[in-house]
Amino acid sequence: MKRLLLITTFALTAVSANAQKTTVDITVTNPLDVARSDEGVEVAVPAPAPAKGRKPHKDWSVTVGQTVLPAQWIAGKVRFTLSLNPREQVKAILMPKAAPTAPPRVLVTLNIQDGGKLEGTPATGGAIKGGTFHLRDRFTSPKDHFIHDGLIAFEGIGWESDKVAYRLYLDERNVTDIFGKYGTGMIFPSVGHGFDDYQYPVAWGGDIFKVGPSLGVGGIGLLRNGKATQIGPSTITGKVLANGPVTAIAGVDADAIGGGAGRIHATYAITAGRVITEVTVRAEKVDAPLITGLTFHAGDQRIEPSDADGQWTYIAAWGPQEHGPDPIGTAVFYRRADVTGPAVNDGQTLFVQFKSRTEANYRFGARWTQEGKTAVPGIRDLDGFKAWLEATVAELNHPLVVSTR
Repeated sequence: MKRLLLITTFALTAVSANAQKTTVDITVTNPLDVARSDEGVEVAVPAPAPAKGRKPHKDWSVTVGQTVLPAQWIAGKVRFTLSLNPREQVKAILMPKAAPTAPPRVLVTLNIQDGGKLEGTPATGGAIKGGTFHLRDRFTSPKDHFIHDGLIAFEGIGWESDKVAYRLYLDERNVTDIFGKYGTGMIFPSVGHGFDDYQYPVAWGGDIFKVGPSLGVGGIGLLRNGKATQIGPSTITGKVLANGPVTAIAGVDADAIGGGAGRIHATYAITAGRVITEVTVRAEKVDAPLITGLTFHAGDQRIEPSDADGQWTYIAAWGPQEHGPDPIGTAVFYRRADVTGPAVNDGQTLFVQFKSRTEANYRFGARWTQEGKTAVPGIRDLDGFKAWLEATVAELNHPLVVSTR
């Protein structure tokens, strides 16, 4: 089961190496009877042969009518997003030229404190203070790093779109948390430089979810003694793999799991205008089955999919956030053929088990009833969340149709 990385619901097509110096005509068709917003399209653009002495263009844009939209080159593929009406067919022109500069809509942030000193001890709630935070493209948590020590801003690596932000702890928890956003701006570069400066409520929203010992929202974990467990102690590395303008990708490597030979390497990709993160996992020598799932708090409601036949399906939960009364909906989307059977609730996590112990590919997302309240409001109630779930799984089961000439 070897798959290409497809960000969100990116449709994939290919053009020849000659497209390096020319425009590419593209036709994109929505096969559904519903509108699709900021839907991803991906076009393979092979690099020219080295003997020709040319390099592939890395600045791209796409023109639809009179509108020029950003596009992004990543590893031989150009990615962009389109919004389409029901059954609409859109013609676009892909160009090896950068689009006009615009505010960022996606971002990966890895912010590390340099020059600080540990005040106190782990046992007394000590923390590193007095340093300066600097953005990094790669960072391996040192062996003496401990939870809440202040070394890493907001305790991990974060990725966000103009809709939502997710944080993955770069420690033995190694699972994903949710930061709600009132607006569309990027929040991670300026948060986590002090304790609790991102706890809800703050001006832009805040950390709205409680993970505890669960898998958070779509975290990768291991099935041990019938329960969903976090990976546990490992040598953990965060990496910024791509940073827009269309797609942001974070990488997280967990090596020497439990002091042994096990390793789990994962990528987390988010697209402008979307709340979905795509996760691609590669594992070696793990001692237990791979799983993913959702924190299931007391009082949460489990949401069941209406379609029992599609290739893609989901598990979902709806319930109160950690701080305040505003509900949150969380979901994991996965292929039925990839898992061993129905989801299991072990009392703290609603999870599915993957058949493979070496790879997994799935998506997760979260919706907050206060999201976008200072910009474009998102879902506002349980019915809205259910409608979003059904629309998302329909998009996964009916991808855009893309052709080039």
